[in-house]
Amino acid sequence: MSATITLSKTFTFEAAHSLNLADGTDPGYKRLHGHSFTAILSVRAPKAEIEHWLMDFGSFDPTIEALKEKLDHAYLNELEGLKSATLENMCAYIFDLASKQLPNLFAVDLARKTCGQNCRLEIG
Repeated sequence: MSATITLSKTFTFEAAHSLNLADGTDPGYKRLHGHSFTAILSVRAPKAEIEHWLMDFGSFDPTIEALKEKLDHAYLNELEGLKSATLENMCAYIFDLASKQLPNLFAVDLARKTCGQNCRLEIG
């Protein structure tokens, strides 16, 4: 069995959205509303390939700052490339943006803690 090392960094942002879902869903979703989000970016590599460290935790910072610039206090429905502002689509959106700068990125976790809701996108 091969061992892997995983590093993760967490950030938060506030954003608003509205959802136009199929009939039979809560009509409140269609109204503009906001959430506090907690996101976690995780990178990994085989333990055998790591001599000192996988990466400096500071290496997450430029990616997180760029994500916060797009997401914090945004109206998510207006973000180019985000087809619908559900947790599932937001995980994919964040992963697509972050993976360009974090080559070992393998997972994005996104939560609305006050709602008790979590989503995880994991590659491989």
